[in-house]
Amino acid sequence: MILRPLPTQPEVLDAWISHDVMSLADWAEDRYILPEETAEHSGPWSNDYVPFMLEPMRWLSDMATREVTVCACSQAAKTELSNILIGRTVDVAPAPTLIVMPRENDTNRRIATRLRPMFKSTPSLLHHLGKLENLNIGKETILDNMILYIAWSNSPAALADNPVCHVILDEVGKYPPATGKEADPINLAKKRQRTYRPRSKLLVMSSPVGEGDIFDAEFQKGDKNEWHAKCPFCGVYHIMKWANVELDKDDAGNLLDAETYRTMEHARYVCPACKKPWDEYQRWDAVSSGRYAPAGCSVDPSGLIVGNVPVTTHHSCRITALMLHPVFQTIDDLAGDWADAIKAKKMANIKPLQDFINSQLAEPWKETEKATSRKQLQSHIGTYRKGTVPAGVQLLSCGVDIQIDHVWVTVDGWGYLSEAWSIFEGRLETGDTSELENLEVLRRFLKTPWISPDNPDIPFFIYRTAIDVGYRPEVIKDFCRQCTELYLIQVRGDDSVRTRPFRATKIAGGTMIRYDLNVSEYKNRLYRLLFDSAIPGPGYWHLNADTTDEILNHLTAEEQRPVRTRRKQRYELVWVLKKEHLPNHIWDAKVYSSLAAELSGAHSLQSLEEQKPKRPEKKRSGRSGFLDDLPSLS
Repeated sequence: MILRPLPTQPEVLDAWISHDVMSLADWAEDRYILPEETAEHSGPWSNDYVPFMLEPMRWLSDMATREVTVCACSQAAKTELSNILIGRTVDVAPAPTLIVMPRENDTNRRIATRLRPMFKSTPSLLHHLGKLENLNIGKETILDNMILYIAWSNSPAALADNPVCHVILDEVGKYPPATGKEADPINLAKKRQRTYRPRSKLLVMSSPVGEGDIFDAEFQKGDKNEWHAKCPFCGVYHIMKWANVELDKDDAGNLLDAETYRTMEHARYVCPACKKPWDEYQRWDAVSSGRYAPAGCSVDPSGLIVGNVPVTTHHSCRITALMLHPVFQTIDDLAGDWADAIKAKKMANIKPLQDFINSQLAEPWKETEKATSRKQLQSHIGTYRKGTVPAGVQLLSCGVDIQIDHVWVTVDGWGYLSEAWSIFEGRLETGDTSELENLEVLRRFLKTPWISPDNPDIPFFIYRTAIDVGYRPEVIKDFCRQCTELYLIQVRGDDSVRTRPFRATKIAGGTMIRYDLNVSEYKNRLYRLLFDSAIPGPGYWHLNADTTDEILNHLTAEEQRPVRTRRKQRYELVWVLKKEHLPNHIWDAKVYSSLAAELSGAHSLQSLEEQKPKRPEKKRSGRSGFLDDLPSLS
C-alpha cells in the first residue's frame, strides 16, 4: 500500500506563498502627499529630501524587524515617518494600529494638524475612513478594513485595552516614567502586541531629553546606528559631529554675535579627514551619499560596513540637524543657535544649551553631580566691602528666609549678562515671627539705602524682594499687604514644578500671587555662577571682602547627588544637605533673591556703555538708613 499525501487546498497554498507588499519607501513615493495645511513644501512625497529615513522605512517593511527606535532632532520628518507607516498600513497591509502621544492635548493636536490632513490629501486613504470626523481620541476609530487607536501616555486604560499589531510611540522623551500604578508606557504598549507578535512593529520616536530616561534606555537597547557621511573631496566616511563645525571668532577668541553667524558666512562644516570645508551643497552631497552603520562599526571608502554587525530584531538610529537638507537647516543658523546658547550659559541659564543638545544634535542631556567646596568660593571673594555697591551693579534684589524667631536675608546686585555681587548676607533678630508686628525689623531693613563708593550721592534701593511663605504663610500675606511700597513677592519651593522655573499661583481669593519654584533649577543656576565660573565677568558671582566662614558654610551646605525617585524608576540628581542639620539659609535666600532678580529684568540689563544717560532716580519716600543702628546682624 502506497501512502500518498492529501492534496493541498488552493486557499491553504495561497496562504503559504509570500506575497510582495509595497514597502514603506515605495508607498511613500507612489501615494503619500504632503498636505498644504501642515507642510510648507506640500505635494507628492520625495525620499530624496530624507535619505536617512530610507533605512528606518526598510526596517519597518521587513519581516525580521520587530522594533525601530528613531532618536532625532526637531523637524526631521519623524511625524511624516509615522504617517507613512499608518497610511501604508491602512492602504495595503491593514492591521490594528495604536498611536500614543505624550498628553491628551498632544493627541488632539495630532489629529487636527496631521492625521485629518493626511487622510484628506491622500485619496487612497480617505475612502477607508469615510468622513474625517470619524477619527476618535481615546477609543477606536473603525475603518472599513482595520481599527485605529489614538491614545496618550498617562492613560493606563487607553494603553492596556484591546490587542493591536502595530504601535507608534511619538515624543517618548516627554512620557512619564510610569503610568499611574502601572508599568511605563512603552512596556504597556508592548503588551498589547502579544497576539500579533510574529508580524508586529513597534516604532518609537522622539527628540532625546535626559541620559538614562525611558527613551534613552529604549534607544540603547537597539543597535545604535549612526549616519556616516561621505566627504565629496576625499571620499572618507565619518559620523557628522558638531565638533567638526568651524566657527569664526573675534580677536579675543570669543564667539561672534548670533545674528552675525546667521546672516553672514562665519561658520562651516569641515571634513575631519582632509580638513576641507564644505558649503551647503557639498554638505548635502555628503549626506546623500552616506549610510547608517551600527555602533562599533565604520564604513570603508567603498561604502561597505566594517566591524561586527549585530543580528537583532531591534534597530535604532540617530538623526541630527547636521543631516537635514539646506532648505530646512543650514550651518549658519545652527551656529547662531549655538552662540545664543553659549551666551545664555554665561548668564547661568543652561536651558538653551540643553535644548540645542537635545533638539539639534539629538543627544541626551547629561547631568553631572555638583560638589560645592569652600575653596572654590574663596576665590570669588573680592575687595569691595560688605554693604557697599561696587561698580557694575545696576539692580538690587533681596531674598528672605523666615525662621521661628529670626529671618535670614541676602541682598544681591546684578549687572550686564548676569554678573552678580553679594552686597549683604546676615540674620535679623525679629522675635517670634508668628507676630506680625515683629516683622517691623525686616520692613526697616528693606527700606535701607545702599551706597556705591563710586557715586555716593545716588543711593541704591532694593528693587524687589522675594519672601519664603512655606513657614508662616498667613503672617507673610499680611506683611505683604501692609508693605505695598516694598515690591514684595511670595515664594515657596514646590517639587511638582519640574518643566519650568516657576509657576505663578493666585492666592488670597485671587488678590495676590505666589510663585512656586523649581528649586533645583535655581540652585543649578547659582552653582554655575558661584562654582563653575572662574573668571570675573559675565555669569560670575562676586563675594564681598567681609564674607565670613559662616556664610561660606551656608553656601556649601548642599551638594547634588543621584537619588532614587519615589517610584524607583531611576536615579535623579537632587540637591541634598551634606550632613543633617547643616544651616543653609543663605543658600535658600539666594534662590529667592535670584527669582526676584529674574522678575525684575536682571537678565536683560544692557551694558553701561549701551545705556543712554538717565536722570537720577529720586529717593523713594519712606526709605531711611538702617544698618548703622542694627548691631544684632552677624
